Amino acid sequence: MILIAVLIAALSSANLTNHADRLFAKWDYYKAAQLYEKAAAKRPTQVTYYKLGECYQKMHRYKEAVIAYDKVNQMGPYDDATFYWNYALVLKANERYSNAKDAFLTYSRMMPTDSMGNYYSRYCDTIVKDHEYDMPISTVAVSSINSSESDLCPIPYKDGMVFISSRYSPSHGSKIYGWDGEHYLEIFYTQKGHTDTSFINIVTLSDGTIDKQYHNGPVCFSKNYDTIYFNRVSRELKGKEKRTLNIERNKIYTAIYKDGKWTDVKPFQYNNDTFSVATPYLANNGSRLYFASDMPGGLGGVDLYYCDKQNDGSWSKPVNMGPNINTKGNEKFPVVDSVGDLYFSSDGYPGYGGMDICVAKNTNGTYAQAHVLKAPFNSVGDDYGVTFLKTDRVGYFSSNRNGGKGSDDIYYFNMDKDSLPCRTAKVSDYVVGYKCIPKHQLALIDTAKQVVVVPAEKKFTSNKTEIVRIHFDFDKYDIRSGDARVLDSVASYLRQNPDMVVDLNGYCDTRGSYAYNQTLSEKRSNSALKYIAAKGISKSRMKPKGYGKTHLLNGCLDGVACSEFEQEQNRRVEIIFTPNKGIVSTK
Repeated sequence: MILIAVLIAALSSANLTNHADRLFAKWDYYKAAQLYEKAAAKRPTQVTYYKLGECYQKMHRYKEAVIAYDKVNQMGPYDDATFYWNYALVLKANERYSNAKDAFLTYSRMMPTDSMGNYYSRYCDTIVKDHEYDMPISTVAVSSINSSESDLCPIPYKDGMVFISSRYSPSHGSKIYGWDGEHYLEIFYTQKGHTDTSFINIVTLSDGTIDKQYHNGPVCFSKNYDTIYFNRVSRELKGKEKRTLNIERNKIYTAIYKDGKWTDVKPFQYNNDTFSVATPYLANNGSRLYFASDMPGGLGGVDLYYCDKQNDGSWSKPVNMGPNINTKGNEKFPVVDSVGDLYFSSDGYPGYGGMDICVAKNTNGTYAQAHVLKAPFNSVGDDYGVTFLKTDRVGYFSSNRNGGKGSDDIYYFNMDKDSLPCRTAKVSDYVVGYKCIPKHQLALIDTAKQVVVVPAEKKFTSNKTEIVRIHFDFDKYDIRSGDARVLDSVASYLRQNPDMVVDLNGYCDTRGSYAYNQTLSEKRSNSALKYIAAKGISKSRMKPKGYGKTHLLNGCLDGVACSEFEQEQNRRVEIIFTPNKGIVSTK
């Protein structure tokens, strides 16, 4: 009976796997993943978990992907080098950089002719160090737009903004895209409110002239907004082409705004049924069109190209942007700022994880080697679709980073408001952006009093108090990696000055009830105490206390609109050094 039950389970698992394989081959990863999950529950195998991980990776659901890939790895060595490459990528997307480094090295040993394994492994250590220079700016989720679905690729339009979303729309229908299990993308318009993060009246951009049944967008506009360039997947293949080509390609179209309607829809002259042209961006006052394509002859999967407008209104032959921009991976979402620098997203550079926003500086019309932007523009997730407002220091981007409302969300940044202590510079082997005060040093600065951490040789008097601050993520009491370095220096100082004691005073921002924040502030104080105690400092020398949402350092009261950076200044533990019983250090 037991043998029969095992055979039935094996047959059932095999049927599920075969069905899932057929869906996988059709790019129906959402439904395939559901079947692989069931098959693995009945009969777990490396192959089933590998396919499951691939499904989640292609859906950009990296947390689920790494769980499946971990199962493959736990079952022993795998004979396909591609597994270790994919495993390394999702490990990196989950900030498991040490494990990612090992997986890249395993891939390199199995594929010695491919230098990318060693290349990527080296930068796993660099990423960790480079986080010391994260840009201390606020990136604010645009909650007035973001939904539980995907919202992405914002672009200014007249008195508001146009963006792309997979949210349900009656005009678009309720069909589900098999790749990721969401609705098909549609183009929406929203009117701007009183601030850059306030938007109202979200509606579809067109009455159906532009938006068709399947994916639509991203878009860009001519300078006076009378012409739109947009992506569309239309399902136009018929007969033999449908059987042989199998999948529809992204294509670019244009339309003219006339008499209150979008009319005269025309295809881009380089559209093709055998490859995609996508993510258009119009620059140089409409004389140059940048786009992404997997057309033959590229350097990688998807490359960036441009065409220049000819005197007769046609477009020149596409020009590949070359190795300073394109990699063996995929480059998409080009945009050019006011000085001509090119921004785009790529998964081919050794960045933070997923798609990273990159920049290539423009020098006299020639683009220099592109580099990955700093965090928080980039995260362990996919970051893309950056756009700028009147100044290149203010704008929006899209991301599926942790903590979002939907699969992808729109974020706002304002570097002018944040007044960064930074300068433009290259700060590591691969990152260019803004060289700031290192994050672990910035955390020690009291912006009001300019009090910094005390060095070991500091002399104290019995009437002087020194303060150090660490900060916390919203609604968290975990010690962050940058702040751990602060506490390391505190522990080192206390070891060298046994006559000193500290108060650990915890605080919160004003969001949430008084009772909840009181408890949270106490947890933050105790987290600091436990960390320092683990470094060999007696708990008797430390006094933790929580103060809830009192003693704010700025004007971020209940109901006051503040940036996330401003809120973070109140989410803190203040470490106050005082001599013990009046003893004075002579060190």
